[in-house]
Amino acid sequence: MEGVPSSRNYTGGFASKLMAKDLNLAVASAKEVGLKFPLMSQAQEIYAEICKDGHEIEDFSCVFRHHYSGKDEFN
Repeated sequence: MEGVPSSRNYTGGFASKLMAKDLNLAVASAKEVGLKFPLMSQAQEIYAEICKDGHEIEDFSCVFRHHYSGKDEFN
Protein backbone atom coordinates (compact mmCIF):
# COMPACT_ATOMS: atom_id res chain seq x y z
CA MET A 1 0.00 0.00 0.00
CA GLU A 2 1.23 3.46 -0.82
CA GLY A 3 1.95 5.89 1.99
CA VAL A 4 2.45 3.33 4.74
CA PRO A 5 5.83 3.05 6.52
CA SER A 6 6.65 -0.31 4.93
CA SER A 7 6.30 1.24 1.45
CA ARG A 8 9.17 3.58 2.42
CA ASN A 9 11.25 0.79 4.00
CA TYR A 10 10.30 2.26 7.39
CA THR A 11 12.18 5.53 6.84
CA GLY A 12 10.72 8.72 8.24
CA GLY A 13 7.78 8.69 10.59
CA PHE A 14 8.04 8.32 14.36
CA ALA A 15 11.51 6.91 15.10
CA SER A 16 11.85 3.75 17.17
CA LYS A 17 14.29 5.54 19.48
CA LEU A 18 11.52 8.04 20.30
CA MET A 19 9.10 5.20 21.04
CA ALA A 20 11.74 3.65 23.32
CA LYS A 21 12.21 7.00 25.09
CA ASP A 22 8.46 7.43 25.57
CA LEU A 23 8.12 3.88 26.90
CA ASN A 24 10.93 4.54 29.37
CA LEU A 25 9.12 7.67 30.59
CA ALA A 26 5.82 5.80 30.85
CA VAL A 27 7.41 2.96 32.85
CA ALA A 28 9.07 5.45 35.21
CA SER A 29 5.74 7.24 35.73
CA ALA A 30 3.91 3.98 36.37
CA LYS A 31 6.53 2.97 38.93
CA GLU A 32 6.20 6.33 40.69
CA VAL A 33 2.50 5.78 41.31
CA GLY A 34 2.80 2.08 42.09
CA LEU A 35 1.08 0.68 38.99
CA LYS A 36 1.84 -2.68 37.42
CA PHE A 37 2.80 -2.55 33.74
CA PRO A 38 3.62 -5.99 32.32
CA LEU A 39 2.79 -5.23 28.68
CA MET A 40 4.52 -1.87 28.75
CA SER A 41 7.65 -3.51 30.15
CA GLN A 42 7.61 -6.09 27.37
CA ALA A 43 7.24 -3.35 24.73
CA GLN A 44 10.08 -1.44 26.41
CA GLU A 45 12.35 -4.49 26.07
CA ILE A 46 11.40 -5.04 22.43
CA TYR A 47 12.09 -1.44 21.44
CA ALA A 48 15.37 -1.39 23.38
CA GLU A 49 16.46 -4.47 21.44
CA ILE A 50 15.42 -2.98 18.10
CA CYS A 51 17.37 0.20 18.83
CA LYS A 52 20.40 -1.77 19.99
CA ASP A 53 20.29 -3.70 16.72
CA GLY A 54 20.60 -0.47 14.72
CA HIS A 55 16.98 0.29 13.81
CA GLU A 56 16.56 3.34 16.04
CA ILE A 57 15.81 5.79 13.21
CA GLU A 58 13.29 3.54 11.45
CA ASP A 59 9.59 4.17 11.96
CA PHE A 60 8.37 2.50 15.15
CA SER A 61 6.17 0.17 13.09
CA CYS A 62 9.35 -1.62 11.96
CA VAL A 63 8.96 -3.59 15.18
CA PHE A 64 6.77 -6.00 13.25
CA ARG A 65 9.51 -6.88 10.76
CA HIS A 66 12.42 -7.02 13.18
CA HIS A 67 10.74 -8.66 16.15
CA TYR A 68 9.01 -11.33 14.09
CA SER A 69 12.06 -12.84 12.37
CA GLY A 70 12.24 -10.39 9.48
CA LYS A 71 8.84 -11.30 8.09
CA ASP A 72 6.62 -8.49 6.84
CA GLU A 73 3.43 -10.38 7.59
CA PHE A 74 2.11 -13.52 9.28
CA ASN A 75 0.95 -16.50 7.25
